[in-house]
Amino acid sequence: MGGVSEGDDVLARWSDGLLYLGNVKRVDGVKQCCLVRFEDNSEFWVLRKDIHSAAGGEEVCCVCDAPPLKEPLINCLKCRHYHLECHTPTIEPEADSDSWICRQCVFAVATKRGGALKRGRFARLMQFMKLRLPYQLSSLDWDPQHLTNQQQCYCYCAGPGWNLKMVQCGSCGQWFHEACTQCLTKPLLYGDFYQFQCSVCTKGPETIQRLPMTVDLAHLVLYHLSLCCKRKYFDFDHEILSFTNENWDSLLLGLSDTPRQDRFHNLLNALNSHKDFVSGKEIKKKKCLFGLQVRAPPPLTSDTSPLITDPPVSITHR
Repeated sequence: MGGVSEGDDVLARWSDGLLYLGNVKRVDGVKQCCLVRFEDNSEFWVLRKDIHSAAGGEEVCCVCDAPPLKEPLINCLKCRHYHLECHTPTIEPEADSDSWICRQCVFAVATKRGGALKRGRFARLMQFMKLRLPYQLSSLDWDPQHLTNQQQCYCYCAGPGWNLKMVQCGSCGQWFHEACTQCLTKPLLYGDFYQFQCSVCTKGPETIQRLPMTVDLAHLVLYHLSLCCKRKYFDFDHEILSFTNENWDSLLLGLSDTPRQDRFHNLLNALNSHKDFVSGKEIKKKKCLFGLQVRAPPPLTSDTSPLITDPPVSITHR
């Protein structure tokens, strides 16, 4: 199937936009997917479009599987062969085959947890390649909420979704992995609200803005922790207050600059008095433990009107 066979070592793109090393255990040519065993011994079915294999001995285009014929092939410095027109963006005829690097290899190097590279050769190459998507956005079939599509095709990388660390472009509506964006100064917070525009829509660098709105800080912190740690209850001193202090600059936008010495009392009072939170003492656990009654993001509210402007708001949760 498309040059991939059982026993091949491959790189498989996951829903976070990153590539992971694995080995192909089974191939399903009908469904165009492979069962891949990863380095942690977990096994998952991965669509063929999200699997990248090493260069083979046969000189064919890795996109269309066709030999050179009338159109020449160019070899990526790090991996495989491409027809000039099969690559996105189209490869210039004068491209140097001794130094040219394909889109897949650029993204493999530049994508990072918390945000892609912003400086250096690979960052510049990534920014250039992000000006065009390697698929037709209008051909995707979306659900009514415009969260998922049948083709499982998202972001600049055309990889799978849906991942909790994704933001939606307010102009085109596509979702983008945190790992593939170059505009972040800090990792995204689960349950927070952003205005984002992709490089395709801006025709240049992305833009992102955390909205200056009144977000329940205690709710946001507990929601973020519950998704990261997959637990309901958290110790106030060692986890809730510690996370709040460490991420205060990220959490501050739209909130009053509460002095560090006052945060303890304000947070504790909110957790003890608001109906959205449950204390450990209510379920015969330690009273210093707190959790959400219902694991849901904080409500989108604001002191100013209108609440949402063009482009629309992206919330980092599913």
